[in-house]
Amino acid sequence: MGPMLQEEMCRLRKACAVGGIAVDNHQGVRAVVGAWILSSVVVVNLRKTLLVCAMALAAWPAHAQDSSNLPGWSSGIDTVTVVAHPSPLMWHVTKGNSDVWLLGTVQPIPEDQKWDSARVETVLKGAKRLLLQPRASVGLLEGAWFMLTGTDAIYLPDGQTFEQQIPENLRVRFEKARISIGKDADHYEDYRVPIAGFVLEGDVLKAQGFSRDEPQDRLKSIAQRDGVSVHPMAEYEALPLLREVPSMSKAANEACLEDALDDIAQLSTHARSAAEAWAIGDLEGIKANYSEVRLERCLQAVPSAATLWNRAVADSVNAIVAALDKPGTTLAVVNVGALLRKNGVLDRLKASGLTIADPGE
Repeated sequence: MGPMLQEEMCRLRKACAVGGIAVDNHQGVRAVVGAWILSSVVVVNLRKTLLVCAMALAAWPAHAQDSSNLPGWSSGIDTVTVVAHPSPLMWHVTKGNSDVWLLGTVQPIPEDQKWDSARVETVLKGAKRLLLQPRASVGLLEGAWFMLTGTDAIYLPDGQTFEQQIPENLRVRFEKARISIGKDADHYEDYRVPIAGFVLEGDVLKAQGFSRDEPQDRLKSIAQRDGVSVHPMAEYEALPLLREVPSMSKAANEACLEDALDDIAQLSTHARSAAEAWAIGDLEGIKANYSEVRLERCLQAVPSAATLWNRAVADSVNAIVAALDKPGTTLAVVNVGALLRKNGVLDRLKASGLTIADPGE
């Protein structure tokens, strides 16, 4: 294998690490081709991280500067009580001969999190469709071409390292976090600052046994078993957002990293408690422990993200309203922040005059 091919293999292996894909050193040229093909998955997983950030922030005004400025929980949810068969909370929206069940979710949750899916399975058994949260989208060819021509959005220029780009206080925090999960500095050294933050956050979640794919993967499996069609509420092109990373300012890069480190601290302390509360329908426990991601300053520095802030909740509401215009039952999955914050999905649906039954009814 020539030097150039070896270098490309190394870069592709690191790119695959972003998406959780392992590439064997001994696969040679076939591994490079395979990695290029799998690169769309890599980018999707990376973009999923940013989309989660945008979705979590979409329910409140974009001028808020940090998580302390988030609007409070909607007053319409304060009296929810679930007594029998503790399970995740669902709200029921009806219109004529159509209805939509809104399943609030928290992310991440432990990979081994137990939760009673009986009510969800009952709804899906007679449902026409399952609507999942908006997602990032990358075509196979677009993803492969990006990995050939656009990796400067992920990697620093030659001769630069990640730790050279950040101040000492962030370097110390980053080092402490990576050491806690047994990662060496060279695992992150080639990444741009925001990407290094995203990768570290993903590494910490994986090390602590958390998943951002649940409960959606389990819901998809149930729906497919019962012949229920599965669709995202909206789909956004991922690559334009990623391509803007190199143009971010030094201050924006540092804000991204600081927010990622804050996320890690918050999730490490409260995510498991939030997931346990979610699993039994404990609204007060959710409100006490659930936290939206804190990458707002980072996203504000990326112009494309502003459009996601403005679109994400609106697109979710529109998808739910559209489902109510069709006969039959729909199950819609919505992040609890976007669902239950003031001026979130639930408040907007109520404001439109729709009939909504709380989980305790």
